[in-house]
Amino acid sequence: MFRIISVLMVSLFVVSGCVPTEVSAVHQITAQEANAIRLNQLDLVNAVRAQAGVPPLTLSAALTAAALTHARDIAVQRRAWNFGSDRSAPQTRAERAGFSGLITGEDVAETFMSNIEIFQVWAADSRAKQAMTDPRATHMGLGWFQEANGKLWWVMDVGAASVPVQVATAE
Repeated sequence: MFRIISVLMVSLFVVSGCVPTEVSAVHQITAQEANAIRLNQLDLVNAVRAQAGVPPLTLSAALTAAALTHARDIAVQRRAWNFGSDRSAPQTRAERAGFSGLITGEDVAETFMSNIEIFQVWAADSRAKQAMTDPRATHMGLGWFQEANGKLWWVMDVGAASVPVQVATAE
């Protein structure tokens, strides 16, 4: 009996050595990476817009703030959709964040994919691509919320700013 228990204990010890002791780390997007991700997304969207023959977009702090707020909200709701937990629409959220103009589109996603991969998904979807290539659009914002397990809740807001442009004149 002692021999059987000894063999089982040694086998258990050997097998336990086969179990990985280190859990692979989930990459959390850092604050230092955030701006580069947004600029990369802007470049990708503007490349699609160039192919469609429409002018490039500019990154908007207000639309980015609206996208960040909505990304956190849909993560709490556990549902990637265009309605806020208060039933707000993209237009309302953009105005709350200080954007003056018309929201022409909002793309959302719940995924473990990077911004490049989710861009490819959106570019392949006719409705999402329409939001990216709307000729009225002038600005975009990109936001996300990342869970501890790495899951990302992405939101991209696209809009046409109505703020009057100040033109310098020579006097």
